[in-house]
Amino acid sequence: MGLYSKYIKPQLTAALAPYTFPDKPLALWGSNFDSNASTYCTRKDAMSVPAVARARNIIVGTAASLELHTKRKMDKSRVEPTPTIISNPDKRMPSAVVYGMTCENLLFHGVAYWQIREIDETGRPSQIQWIDAPRVSQVLDSTGEIVIGYQLEAQRLPNTGVGSLIQFTGIDPDGVLNRGGRTIRTAAELERAVNRYSQEPLPTTLLKATAPMDSNKAEEMLQAWKRARQQRGTAFLSENVEMTSVGFNAAELQLTEAREYLAKEIGRLMNIPAWYVDANTNSMTYSNVTSERRALIDFSIRPLLTAIEQRLSMDDITPGTQYVEYDLDDFLRGNPLERADVYSKLIPLGVLTVDEAREEEDLVR
Repeated sequence: MGLYSKYIKPQLTAALAPYTFPDKPLALWGSNFDSNASTYCTRKDAMSVPAVARARNIIVGTAASLELHTKRKMDKSRVEPTPTIISNPDKRMPSAVVYGMTCENLLFHGVAYWQIREIDETGRPSQIQWIDAPRVSQVLDSTGEIVIGYQLEAQRLPNTGVGSLIQFTGIDPDGVLNRGGRTIRTAAELERAVNRYSQEPLPTTLLKATAPMDSNKAEEMLQAWKRARQQRGTAFLSENVEMTSVGFNAAELQLTEAREYLAKEIGRLMNIPAWYVDANTNSMTYSNVTSERRALIDFSIRPLLTAIEQRLSMDDITPGTQYVEYDLDDFLRGNPLERADVYSKLIPLGVLTVDEAREEEDLVR
């Protein structure tokens, strides 16, 4: 279930119905997505794969939980209070939802869009609404190369002001659903195969009647066979029926091994360490959990954060003397022993005061 109605128009609305994600490539609407069915995977199929859902939830959930601050370029001090367009871009919902869905679009599609709803006295946007990327298509000039505007489904949007779009462009322009569609669809088909074998765990069984039998009698025999196999493993056959097995069972098909292999491939596809999507977690200590968090930021989430930071820092949203930056301190802070060691070295040097250290540790009352 998404957030917005598929049929919402660019005009302002007081309330929005739930939006249903499309099950077909956006290329049918515009030029942002590849229409080649052999490469594209729908969001619905992708999220049906546990490894994709877990990787997506870790990446998007972590990014959505981080705070954004506006800072002055001159001395890197925070602007207080944080402008509304940064702290609460859509007052109808939590900012974590807006930023989370923006990150998902960047991850899955390589692009994300906000639609401007309100403008402040400086001419900059003060309120927006998130628009799911597959609903937007580009309008090109006569050469077919230069973007001159955008359409929300079939409706042309203004290029400036209320109703126009703010575009976030990802560092990976193809997006996971297009670039890795074959891999994800293979994993989705494997999940379906596992489901089929959970219902019919044995190889395909052929029951052959040695005497003439009409179709109704054959159907009754098949239903009786299925009910009996759900209750017991031992079967009894009359002298008029012979049983033959064809195909392979689940063990022979190595479904478990295939799922483990595809989970690792999906980890590579989504730039997330395999540890996050691997069922075998081994033993984890506080120390290497901290290092895993740093790896998650550096190799998985940083490209998404950078795309959002730099777009929001552009002059049409933030004044040229300021910039927008994510606060990673709380997420990456070390364990108490490591922090105490840092304080013991910085306080004698005068870099940090005791009160500042207490504030960092939330000990100020």
